[in-house]
Amino acid sequence: MKDRMFHVFRNSPMGRENLMQAVYFCHKQFGVSLSVYIPTTKRFVVPFESEEIMVELDNSYLQYPETAKGRVETLFEDGNVALSLFEPMELADKNLPEIPTDWAIMSCPRVISEKSNRIGLGHIGPKVRGIVKHAPFPVFIPAMAYKEWNGVTIFFGGSKMGAIAVKQGIARARLAQVPFTIFTQLDGVTREDCEAVLDAEGMSSYLNGSDASWRFFDSGTFEENLYDVPHDHLVVVGAAGHRLITELLFGSKLEIIQATLVNPLLVVGPHCRVPAEMLI
Repeated sequence: MKDRMFHVFRNSPMGRENLMQAVYFCHKQFGVSLSVYIPTTKRFVVPFESEEIMVELDNSYLQYPETAKGRVETLFEDGNVALSLFEPMELADKNLPEIPTDWAIMSCPRVISEKSNRIGLGHIGPKVRGIVKHAPFPVFIPAMAYKEWNGVTIFFGGSKMGAIAVKQGIARARLAQVPFTIFTQLDGVTREDCEAVLDAEGMSSYLNGSDASWRFFDSGTFEENLYDVPHDHLVVVGAAGHRLITELLFGSKLEIIQATLVNPLLVVGPHCRVPAEMLI
């Protein structure tokens, strides 16, 4: 399932917006299909290698079960993205559906276990943070409303985690055939430091094309400079700077980004891997 995005459908207007963005994301990523899970129980288990996450959904995921499948299928009628409805085949020890962990991406709203009125800038729920922390794949967090994106902005502050985010971001931009910009705030690092990290990771050759740019900011606050992020870009960011994230804390830069920007986010956690074939 490494060519599929996993999405849990919330049967509400907010859930429709999230699913529309997941469909569009897959449309932009050549060869990536979408597996949609229409839950029939409030809880499921995701057995990551580093920790098992038990997710308890809020009630909106299970409301109006008679309409859920039809609403999902309606959003795929244009035929641009292949749809499969995910059916968990095994049950965990606690007799709960078990979700596999070998997806290419997971689409996840800002909150999954809390009421949808908690969804907003500056708030990402603890279960979503836990998924980001342990997932071997990036987590796509949709914007509040559907909007197409025509470029990728990648945040990089000179860390190893940031370099993984750069690899993911460039791979996504290449698949979507859109330009990408690396955004670096020179806060405690130099331009030469950052260039050396990406050179050591074998990324320098990807930065020379006409579709690539690298912007360095050596004045102004990080939050102030976020105004320069294009409104129609997918934002790719690592979940930590020079520290691993804890259960409730992302790196400080990511906390500012998710509380300020209204763009869709692709968040890369500390266990996230980038398949080598994505950057060939």
